[in-house]
Amino acid sequence: MTSYDRVMNTLQRKGIDRLPADLWATGEVIQSLKEHFRCDDESEVYTKLGVDKIVWVMAPYGNAEERKDQQTSLTDAWDVGRKEINFGAGSYMEISTRPLAGKSTIAEADDFAWPNPDAFDYEYLASQCRDNGTWVRMLFFISLFEIYCSIKPLDEALMDLYASEELAHHIIGRIADIQLQYIDRAMAAAGNDIEIVYISDDMGMQDRQLIGTEKWELFFRDHIGTIIDKIHSHNKLAFYHTDGSAPEIVDRLVDIGIDVLNPIQHRCPGMERERLKSLYGDRIVFHGGVENQQVLPLGTPADVRREVLRDMETLGAGGGYIVASCHNIQAGTSIDNILALYDTVQTYGHRYL
Repeated sequence: MTSYDRVMNTLQRKGIDRLPADLWATGEVIQSLKEHFRCDDESEVYTKLGVDKIVWVMAPYGNAEERKDQQTSLTDAWDVGRKEINFGAGSYMEISTRPLAGKSTIAEADDFAWPNPDAFDYEYLASQCRDNGTWVRMLFFISLFEIYCSIKPLDEALMDLYASEELAHHIIGRIADIQLQYIDRAMAAAGNDIEIVYISDDMGMQDRQLIGTEKWELFFRDHIGTIIDKIHSHNKLAFYHTDGSAPEIVDRLVDIGIDVLNPIQHRCPGMERERLKSLYGDRIVFHGGVENQQVLPLGTPADVRREVLRDMETLGAGGGYIVASCHNIQAGTSIDNILALYDTVQTYGHRYL
């Protein structure tokens, strides 16, 4: 069975030969795997590891010449600036400028140069999709809360949900409208070569939700529901990512139609594997689950094997599970632990169908 068929059959609850396994990792980890396998191509890493990769594809903002001119500016379509932070073993891009910082009125928000849905490079998206035709492809990325908390400082964004509700509704509505148009244009350009749409809205901290459920209902539920309906209208699957503990919001996301939930950080309260599988295992597919705050970076290969087996026994019972780390595998994680993850799926993944 091909990786493409294994993933798609899992998503569609059809027969598979074993549970599929995806790979999420930082650039430093990918480079270490290339060196380990003595290869230059990332797709060759997938093949050698036995990864059933879901490839992220996107339409970058602006045409190729404009992007070339902007390479040193490190700003995105939403004019959010970023800078590289080096921590020794690797680096991350951290937000450095937020275009709506200090903006407190709807008029000021409307003066912002909002992204033009027609200005994304959909030809580039189509070429990405064609180049990755052996893998399942996922359109990256749709967001409300994360973008809202990027274009404004986090403290301002959260306080506006309580103190400036009209402004918050207006900004979130503008974001949602642009996202809906982006989906339509992406599908017009490459819809035959896209299987999934990725929604990323981190709603949880390590031990609780970032916002109360009532605020999520007030500001985000209807917009997310409309986005999911839009995705389904194009016959695509809605893949929803939220880190941390967000059990009440997850319950409502399942009700409004998400197809895949990621990343299953089961150390977080309310996100326990058994609980999620019992409540939602017949309605959604799970993606992630392999613990990478303690087990993957700090454990032994034997610890990793036990973790993966436990994930497959719970989340994978009866199918409906794509094995992966519950966030990007981080720089400094041993190659032996990574190999143990994928070898365990290859060896035992056929038992949990």
